[in-house]
Amino acid sequence: MGLAVAILEQIPSEIINLVLKYSKEVRNLVKCLRIGISMLNQVRVGEALRALSECIRADTRADKIRRDILYKIGTAIKDGNIRESIVRLIRRLDLISEWSKEASRYLTIIPYLEIPVELREKMEELSKYSLESVDVLVNAIEALLEGDMDRANAHASRVEQLEEEADEVDVVARKFLLAMGERISNPALVVMLRDFIESLESIVDYAEDAADYVRALVIRFRE
Repeated sequence: MGLAVAILEQIPSEIINLVLKYSKEVRNLVKCLRIGISMLNQVRVGEALRALSECIRADTRADKIRRDILYKIGTAIKDGNIRESIVRLIRRLDLISEWSKEASRYLTIIPYLEIPVELREKMEELSKYSLESVDVLVNAIEALLEGDMDRANAHASRVEQLEEEADEVDVVARKFLLAMGERISNPALVVMLRDFIESLESIVDYAEDAADYVRALVIRFRE
């Protein structure tokens, strides 16, 4: 714990606050995506479109914070290893943001209500895993930056469990898509649905990747 505190003391509070703000904005982006999918499944199209519009605004806000961190971190943190550690964590969060934005774009193109119900249900289940994994990841990052290594490690391990559970849902969703493909008249829609499922799974994958990095930082802080 003493080493962790010593390392964290080298990170200015402004940078810590910006990293936390950025991670929460990325979570907000995933949350808006999750709401959009849920609203579409309830045939509440107007609310879904508002949620998806908020996705774009959240991405814009997140990108501004990310650029602010990268601009300031060069002079704010003297230790190159610590600086590089934060940059790598930010990059992983950025990948979550990119895949969330990609998924939200697909939802504005795909005629969602024409998708067979069984497949829509699996897509919604994947969106739940996407949000939960990012929620827990943000908790892990908060704990890490507060110096609570045990809590950070526990949250990171939970993200890994969620990723494994999401993998199982992803496999079922792809099997449904394969089996139901002939019920979808437009072959381009099948391709888009495949890519949409991949984008949801990628959110969880990159959340798990970021959690792995949090675990690696926990080990480093404890050495």
